[in-house]
Amino acid sequence: MTGRPDSGTHGSPAPQADGARRVSQWPSAARWLLRAALAVFACGLVAAAALVAARTTPPGPTFGRFFAITGRTNVLIMGLDRTVSDQNPNVEYPVSRTDTLIAASFDPVTRRAYLLSIPRDTRALIPGHGYDKINAAHAYGGAPLTTRATENLLGVTFPYYLELHVRGLVHLVDAVGGIDVRIPSNLDYDDNWDGLHIHLKKGYRHLGGAAAAGYARFRHDTLGDIGRVGRQQQVLDALLAALRRPQNVFRAGRVLGVLHNDTTSNLDDAQLAALAWFGIRLPSGGPVTATLPGRFGTYAGYWLPDAAAARALVARFFYGINPAEFSATTVEIANAGAGRDVEADTVARLGALGVRIVRIASAVDASETVLLVRRGSAAVARVLMGVSGAAKVVRAPAQGGPDFSIVLGRGPLERGTNSAPRR
Repeated sequence: MTGRPDSGTHGSPAPQADGARRVSQWPSAARWLLRAALAVFACGLVAAAALVAARTTPPGPTFGRFFAITGRTNVLIMGLDRTVSDQNPNVEYPVSRTDTLIAASFDPVTRRAYLLSIPRDTRALIPGHGYDKINAAHAYGGAPLTTRATENLLGVTFPYYLELHVRGLVHLVDAVGGIDVRIPSNLDYDDNWDGLHIHLKKGYRHLGGAAAAGYARFRHDTLGDIGRVGRQQQVLDALLAALRRPQNVFRAGRVLGVLHNDTTSNLDDAQLAALAWFGIRLPSGGPVTATLPGRFGTYAGYWLPDAAAARALVARFFYGINPAEFSATTVEIANAGAGRDVEADTVARLGALGVRIVRIASAVDASETVLLVRRGSAAVARVLMGVSGAAKVVRAPAQGGPDFSIVLGRGPLERGTNSAPRR
């Protein structure tokens, strides 16, 4: 499609793809030109990233040099809404809820990215505030509390997070020249107070930033928030597809500029570039996506998670192991000077995975958290280290006792090497 993308609310018809027969008749020289263009785009992305990475911090534990991901990397992605005054829509409060919440895992071994969407109305235990919709966690305590509540809900730790406001999504879509999505039905919604106007026609459409943001935010159909989750996944898939366009070689710097200027994250510029580089090199089919399994509740519009189905999905998406290994594992917890919050978080995460906790007791103070291994797989041991923040593993006699013991020391649960937001 030529010209600038439509950044309004209607979208424009997307170009129709040529048939497979026509593509197969391309001469070999043309195919080589396409490959060369893709290579040039890759070089452009790396070159632009190198410019912004010159002033960044050293790579984290799962990031290597030259924008490589060296280990499984979990990132919690938060799309934030805006809160305006009931008396004056021009007054915006500095308090946001998560309009989008995506638990992402990037695995360099399988060369896959896994994206688990958590509906904003999911009923979850928010530390210090009781049960509420998970999108309220950000209003109560920002990214740290949202991360903690999500970790306890899923049984997965997220050393990294990324916050994106609506304007950031608009700028990102515009930076890649717009996205192509198939809209299954006409979408019409007006909120004059909030200034939100969504009018999108059914069909295969090319959307600019404003239209794409409206499409991702729309929730006024029979599926409500679950329908919106599906549209958000569509937009993410389309963004990754747009990044792969050879003609976007000259847009690499603009894309990285949006990631730097329009997001809040504890990922530095080089790490963001590494994730973007990983994303555009995913195998055909793009990221593996799913929505947190559950059902609509009868009270307050909650989405009630299906614990068994969620455990199976988490085991596959974030750990790559059989969920039966968790349910067959027994653990005791010894609190050796850790605070009650640390103990409660550890119990919640193990429970989310289906691990059987046979005993919780007190122990002599310890300076660090230790995992004692009597029996069980190395894969499960690694998971237990992650959810408990254990600093080291000690082999214990295999006779009697549970499979593992977690001695919670005075040190806090590990939050990665760079927990402060990028400045």
